[in-house]
Amino acid sequence: MTLPAAGWFPDPRDAGRLRWWDGHAWGEGTRPLPARGPAAMVPVTVTPTGPSFSVTPPPVEHRTWAYGAATSRRLCAFAASAAVLAIASVALNPWGAFSVLAVLAGLVGVVRPGATDRWRLLARSVAVSAIVVALATGLVALSTHAPVS
Repeated sequence: MTLPAAGWFPDPRDAGRLRWWDGHAWGEGTRPLPARGPAAMVPVTVTPTGPSFSVTPPPVEHRTWAYGAATSRRLCAFAASAAVLAIASVALNPWGAFSVLAVLAGLVGVVRPGATDRWRLLARSVAVSAIVVALATGLVALSTHAPVS
């Protein structure tokens, strides 16, 4: 850290006085502040120097290597497969195997939906609906094989 050069500065103890700064420490010498008159108006000319910089970066265009510009993905493979497996569990679920697969696919579809933008909500909704249907049909299949007394 560099210290200011020696000179008269506003006194830190008395706002109405100046105190001598020797470049390292405050001295004992003080004097009153000079009376301030109306400040003279000095014209100021501002000219740009050096290169100009933009504050906001330009928009980044995301492109994939093989397919050009990236677009929104509408399909979530796990949500779609969970829905198909849930429907299969309603029709063909004697042992509950489709229900287990539908629940697993639905959980993956909820946690990591492959869809983007506004389609993400739809994919998660389909996955959750498939989980509910699969759990219901799985419980029915379980109750037929292991009756509760």
